[in-house]
Amino acid sequence: MPVDCDGEGNGGCPGAGAELAALGITSKLPEFWTEMPRVWFAQFETIMAPQKQGDEAKYGLVISKLGKDAVKQVTDIIVSPPATHKYNAIKERLLAVYEESAERQFQRLVSEVELGDQKPSQLLRRMRDLARNSHVTEKALHNLWISRLPDHVRAVLMVSQDQKLDNLAAIADKIMEGRSAEVSEIAAGQPQIMTELLNQISKLTMEVAALKSNMHRREQHRDYGRNRSRSRPRSISRPRITPDNPKWLCKYHLRYRHRARNCESPCNWRKQSEN
Repeated sequence: MPVDCDGEGNGGCPGAGAELAALGITSKLPEFWTEMPRVWFAQFETIMAPQKQGDEAKYGLVISKLGKDAVKQVTDIIVSPPATHKYNAIKERLLAVYEESAERQFQRLVSEVELGDQKPSQLLRRMRDLARNSHVTEKALHNLWISRLPDHVRAVLMVSQDQKLDNLAAIADKIMEGRSAEVSEIAAGQPQIMTELLNQISKLTMEVAALKSNMHRREQHRDYGRNRSRSRPRSISRPRITPDNPKWLCKYHLRYRHRARNCESPCNWRKQSEN
């Protein structure tokens, strides 16, 4: 139960300063990092060092920052804590559960770590963390790190006279920042470009549709004409009559028959009328 201290005439409440200090420490500490437990404990101990807190206080603060899954891993320690060295007991258990083995860290370093949305320098720091317990040489780390970078960045770094990893990472960051600026500039003009492309595509679509329609009409006319020519009966050709034929008539009798007033030779009208 909190002590009610008014601070008048008695020099204040003896535990008030300690409680305020504990509250300040708690506000600075993040929740426990299951993916990087050793880094979390390093940060925790750095924050706690100036406060000179005892074993009991550090133990209690660690428990206050554990999530549900982490609490399940230390339930026996919480229920039945050791008489001494409580902080070390809970720290060792959490490291044993969540810290990756050297073999697993090496596997991630070699085959799983990618650049993604990170800066090249951030990728390098992450790879160094994974290589810490694997005895990976600086040269091997250099080759692994540079192989994860984009081609245009790698091409520049390969010809750089300065081959120190930290300096190369700084150069790579600048190259990536420049490329990001170019992409942003292109993206800013993208709506206008897309609008023009869509208009052109729409225009081409209409032209193609019109061409298809014209071709269809032409095919219909061609088929119609072909069908008519097939269905039209052929005219019966008549044998031509020549002047030596007994039925040959001049143009007057051919047209006017018996009413013709003129006649031209050869003409067989008289012979036909006599018969």
